[in-house]
Amino acid sequence: MLKLYHYWSSVCSQKVRMCLAEKTLPWESIHVDIFAFDNYTDWYTKLNPKAVVPTLEHDRKILIESNVILEYLEDNFPDVSLRPTDFYERAQMRLWIYNSEEMAHWNLNTASHNLRHAKRLEQKFSPEEQLAAANRCPNPMISQRLRRRLEVGVSEHDEKEAYERIEYLLEQMELQLTKGEWIAGATFSLADIALAPMINRIEVLRYPEMLSKARRPAVAGWWARIQTKPSYKEAFSFANPDKSDPIKR
Repeated sequence: MLKLYHYWSSVCSQKVRMCLAEKTLPWESIHVDIFAFDNYTDWYTKLNPKAVVPTLEHDRKILIESNVILEYLEDNFPDVSLRPTDFYERAQMRLWIYNSEEMAHWNLNTASHNLRHAKRLEQKFSPEEQLAAANRCPNPMISQRLRRRLEVGVSEHDEKEAYERIEYLLEQMELQLTKGEWIAGATFSLADIALAPMINRIEVLRYPEMLSKARRPAVAGWWARIQTKPSYKEAFSFANPDKSDPIKR
């Protein structure tokens, strides 16, 4: 039995849900509200000491880190293959999975803060309550970042640098996608799944035109193909259970 601890709009949760959907695997949903700091609670950090989502439980075994979970699902449920058979394309797949984390994830987190994350937190918690939550977080990388953002926020300079890095990622994707329909080449793979939530997030940030067909026709074509996949529609249709939350996507 597969059990997924996840948050509805978390990019890392979305990629695992898309992989599960692509492989048509049944799974039990346990929603972890990261904007209520559920992920800092003792019961959750016993599962995931990094205090992040998602976490996958499979037959009482615990897996953390979304990209590791993708590979684990591929190894354990290979009937629907999401790895290229060509070894070079398989290496490209792993490179782009890595790029989705190094070049996309944390830069998108920075770019999202003022538009999305801060609004959610301010609606629910005072600055003092947010600081107390940051101090409870057992992961110093996250705790320090939360405290820093409470002290000084995300500046225009920080945001500008994040968007410059995202632009660089998209330029590299544009070059790569001139070589084939999918990011690793001819085959839809875990790399496409890892990148799909990152591109989805760009659409709701300050500069969605970065994805326009006029600017990046190869990326735009790839993104259109991704959105036609039933696994994308299933993974990204998971609704926000918090009716009071102003962020709908």
